[in-house]
Amino acid sequence: MDISRKTDYALRILSMLVHNDDQLLSVRAAAEEVDVPYSFARSIQHELARAGIIESLRGVHGGMRLKVDPREISMREVVEAVQGPLCVNDCTSPDASCSRMSACCYHPLWAGAQALLASYLDSVTLADVVSGSAFPAVDAKFCDRAAFPAYAGCSGRPESSC
Repeated sequence: MDISRKTDYALRILSMLVHNDDQLLSVRAAAEEVDVPYSFARSIQHELARAGIIESLRGVHGGMRLKVDPREISMREVVEAVQGPLCVNDCTSPDASCSRMSACCYHPLWAGAQALLASYLDSVTLADVVSGSAFPAVDAKFCDRAAFPAYAGCSGRPESSC
């Protein structure tokens, strides 16, 4: 899992939108403020609008603003809106097709790491992070070694392969 430059830039822009509280923000102003190339900022604007996170209004007095309540969207949803589903390894992608997956001793490890990361990013909202009012945490099941087969997707396997 790698947070792309595009996601990093999108998060910078979204921080500005959270702070601007329903005011329109021009893409050019946002790009200059957070040091993002304008053409890249336009691409990010398009992605965020397509994901339903922001709305864009055209014209002289146009711009962008949040379409969702930042207290209602998790950081995982934001990351996935920009760069697609979380994926720590090819075998954990939604359309994975590895012939060794069922017998691979590492697949449960990657699946577990992905579940842990998803839990961590789901535990805080965009508003939590921007305001610094809440900090990420993970579900307690990740501290219970006995729970590993269930969240790593290997509950039907022999204990030795998990």
